[in-house]
Amino acid sequence: MADINKLKAEPLGKPPVWAATRQALCDALPYYKAHQSSAHTNKNTVVGFLLGGFPTIRDRMDTEVIITTLGGGRERGADGNMIRVKESEERNWSSAQASMMEAMPVGVILDDKYPGLSITTEHKYNVMAFFTITDLWSEKDANGQLFHKIRLEKIDRSTPSWWQAKAEVQHTVNPREFSDVRQSCGKCLKMSKQHFIQGWTCLNAHCEDSFTFSSDIDIMDLAAASHCSTTLAWCIDCHQHCKTVFSAGWTCLNRKCRKFFTFPAGVDVACLDYSESFLQERTSIQLPEQPLRPDLPSMQGCLGTESEMRKGIVCPQCHGCSRRINWTHWAYENPVCSFVLVAKPAAFPLQNVLQEEARVKRIPGQGSRLFDAGILQHHAQINGCPVEQFLLPDPNDSSKIVGSVSIIRTNQEINAQHGGPDEMWKISNESVETFDLSRNSVVHAGLPTEKLTRNFLQNWGAPYKFVVAVDSKPFSEAPEAFIGALKRMEWAGRVSIEMSNEVLGAVDRRAQHTELTRDPSITADFTNFNELLSIGYMEEDKIGFHDDGEDTLGPTVATLSLGSPAIMFFAKKTKNVKNTKRAKKTKKDEEYRPVVLKFPLYHGDIVVMHGSRIHEKYLHKVDPKGKRRFALTCRNIDLTHPSFTPQARDDAIEKSTIPSVSQVWDYPKPNDSNEIEMKFCRICLTADLKQPAEARTFVVRSKNKSKTVAGGRTVTAAAAVTTLSGAKNPAEKSDIPKRRITRSRTTKRSVADSDDSYSEAPRTRAAKKRRTRA
Repeated sequence: MADINKLKAEPLGKPPVWAATRQALCDALPYYKAHQSSAHTNKNTVVGFLLGGFPTIRDRMDTEVIITTLGGGRERGADGNMIRVKESEERNWSSAQASMMEAMPVGVILDDKYPGLSITTEHKYNVMAFFTITDLWSEKDANGQLFHKIRLEKIDRSTPSWWQAKAEVQHTVNPREFSDVRQSCGKCLKMSKQHFIQGWTCLNAHCEDSFTFSSDIDIMDLAAASHCSTTLAWCIDCHQHCKTVFSAGWTCLNRKCRKFFTFPAGVDVACLDYSESFLQERTSIQLPEQPLRPDLPSMQGCLGTESEMRKGIVCPQCHGCSRRINWTHWAYENPVCSFVLVAKPAAFPLQNVLQEEARVKRIPGQGSRLFDAGILQHHAQINGCPVEQFLLPDPNDSSKIVGSVSIIRTNQEINAQHGGPDEMWKISNESVETFDLSRNSVVHAGLPTEKLTRNFLQNWGAPYKFVVAVDSKPFSEAPEAFIGALKRMEWAGRVSIEMSNEVLGAVDRRAQHTELTRDPSITADFTNFNELLSIGYMEEDKIGFHDDGEDTLGPTVATLSLGSPAIMFFAKKTKNVKNTKRAKKTKKDEEYRPVVLKFPLYHGDIVVMHGSRIHEKYLHKVDPKGKRRFALTCRNIDLTHPSFTPQARDDAIEKSTIPSVSQVWDYPKPNDSNEIEMKFCRICLTADLKQPAEARTFVVRSKNKSKTVAGGRTVTAAAAVTTLSGAKNPAEKSDIPKRRITRSRTTKRSVADSDDSYSEAPRTRAAKKRRTRA
């Protein structure tokens, strides 16, 4: 099959800006951010428009005038073409009308699949020029469906348009033009455009001042302001004025009029064409101040991760749009272009992080919040760190707990310790260029519709196979601080599981009090991590709702948060919610998900999710609230899974071998406390409160045992947990060293904000005395 481009004419010039992907176009251009629709609006005003591959009847593109259809009301048919199923959306009309009234410049982009394109194009997306909307009206198709049309006019006509065929160049002249003057009538308050060269007058037929001119102007001498002008007429039914848009004759274009789009007998609506005088009208518009090709971003006055530094650029050499794929620089995606713009972010002061935390804490309702009465909540204290834990039920069976979510919080004193989160933050900022953080393809890799992640990733250890393909580096190449973070998260995982065992064990012993059961996926022991995913977030970066439910993962996932604060959300998967009608899916579909839990994450906090089925029933997302955040997430990858070939398994085992670290990064420290003080505060889960406190005190007795897991790693298992009364806890194993677990009195809590008093670790003498007495 012959290349269709060989049958087309050579264009007069090249586009001032072009892009190979839709995302690169939207990242780089301030006047076009529409990843799906044809029109991009800003403050309910059209500022950008894409001429795509699915036009509507009577759409046309000339050298200076474009007539096209506003989007909405169409769906893709069985043959892949777009068919109209309902009227265009009203919001599209209002945004186009606002743009027309303000004479806003509209950046127009040409898709190389635009039907009837007579010129060859080298690129997928080609910026044409700034246009302005001069006219807006409605039409009907052969089936009577209403849709909206706009007429756009090129603003700068001083030079020929590059999309003209080179052999048919039309040199632009300077004809008489309509003024862009639009003003409201002082009598009826209706806005009218200046149509006559003699001056402005109100064109509202219902207004007393309609067609009123100064005494020296004879109405019979009125002339159109443009050198070429179509006839202007008023409807005898609704008294609204309309231009003669079609060559078949005048019709009322007021969509509320009963004579709307009515033609004399014999006129075939499907064969209508626009009048030549309407196409040749010209309007004088002031040239826009913004350039078609935006300037390169500057690091001056920036730390390097602000939203302005996160956007794409237009290459000054080849004029192509490029996304910011790398954390430390822009490199054009076109392999034939050598341009690189280095922009390594400067160190982000810890003081800035604390200021961001203070701002978030001042916002009402930013503490932990429950939106589902079936979630159980309790607190604990371990090694100076407050712990919040939430037990999430099966959405369709509230008596079954499918997983736990634990937040181990820190404070400034803990973070500042040698080898703590502050030092990890400092090293992450200083050595970030060695991490190779980059954005990776989420969908349609290599195609014009390709989309990259909204954050920057690098995996370490065993390969993590999820939606985004990320190459994995061996732990031997990871910064020592990352290995220290892994050890800290393993400690957090053990603490979280021990708390879950304690709570669920108490529930199981009190079957007459509650019918809650423990899902088998909530394992009673902890499996060490062999993978770490480092994620960098710049300002406005985020990660949407997702789950960590890949079948190669172990039951525990832990995340250490460094830098800017964030809000984490948990929502039920819609398919697991009974009697729920799904709203029509939109780009803001996440807003309709039934959120059941949210809580803030601050610098140094660790989140632990335990129980594989929590990912079958719930989704989670993280919404950062600052200018720079790193998240280090650990998992256990099952290297015995059939998806691993022998060679891939051997490679994964080698990469996941954890090197020894200095004592600075080892965790927990030798002098750290092993005592957990449980504080149940959501629902009565403990033994009978009338019993003496001694009967409610648990002692964990451990007998170290060894077992080998995939990758040659050795973990410690523990013996059964028993009570002082001799009852056996169903959580049969625990690898936590000996520690005392003390429960305080139980209180009930409503579905509301949780107690924020645990946001800072208590350091008072009274708190120490209470723990000593316990």
